[in-house]
Amino acid sequence: MNIFGLLCGALALLAAPHAMAQEPYPNRPVQLVMPFGPGGSDAMFRAFAASMSNVMKQQFVVINREGASGRIGTTQVALAKPDGYTLLVGPTTPITNLPYTMKDLPYQFDSFDTVCQVFVNAFTITVRADSPYKSLKDILDAARANPGKLNYGHAGVFTGPHINVETLSKQANVKMQDLAFRGDAAMLLRLLGGDLDFGVNSTGAISTRPDVRPIAVFWDRRHPALPTVPTVTELGYPSSPPGYQGVFAPKGTPRPVIETLEKACEVATQDETLKGHAARQGVPLVYLRSADFAKAARADYELKGRIHKELGLKAE
Repeated sequence: MNIFGLLCGALALLAAPHAMAQEPYPNRPVQLVMPFGPGGSDAMFRAFAASMSNVMKQQFVVINREGASGRIGTTQVALAKPDGYTLLVGPTTPITNLPYTMKDLPYQFDSFDTVCQVFVNAFTITVRADSPYKSLKDILDAARANPGKLNYGHAGVFTGPHINVETLSKQANVKMQDLAFRGDAAMLLRLLGGDLDFGVNSTGAISTRPDVRPIAVFWDRRHPALPTVPTVTELGYPSSPPGYQGVFAPKGTPRPVIETLEKACEVATQDETLKGHAARQGVPLVYLRSADFAKAARADYELKGRIHKELGLKAE
């Protein structure tokens, strides 16, 4: 090959990375990993994925990778290539809680970049429709009369629902037995089967169900989907903030990709179809851009650290 040919080949090799860097994003399907099972937040993020697909003109697909209180799916995303094609969706808790509670965790709080918050998710104390427990007072009175006998279900050890009840139990000076499940759907089946005295679940999972009865909401305000249900705060017990639900990317994802996703999230959360779905599920859409979501997640992480210290919880 002559010198001219060699120069052309060298220039082509030098230009290749630049050309690849200029490829439009996304140019193939994007995987949204949900670290919990079907039910609750999963349904909302499937509706969100459909809106994102419309906005980005590319397929966004929710994949459930449940297990270990969110550790399995969250780890998958933390270790994924930071190119914007494998993202984490769901609550902040696997990122803000598990670093305090699980030994040898393959990721830490700073292993992710925030993309956007999509909605908030308050947690609800729920009983069967025919349960003898009509109020939170009924449950706490029964727990005092029978220490350690009442049992409740939640979506995983050290998730928001679990921490909320453990905090309440300490405040009320009662002891109850907890049982962990892979998501709201599995827990509600056992509740309806009579195996649980009550469940703690995302409000969206039960807001329209006639076979269960919500008796208290972990929030500092009445939930718009359950306006007649009192809050734990109203009933005299401090309440943790609701669950922050959003999109995360592996640390090191290029800033232009984050910004593209952030803008798409904003448009998607204004989609009338998604708004309608959120209204039917009783879930408030609350969009936050990347920087504001990062602040909220950081505050939640620091709060969880204080709660774990107060409860004396140890990493397992």
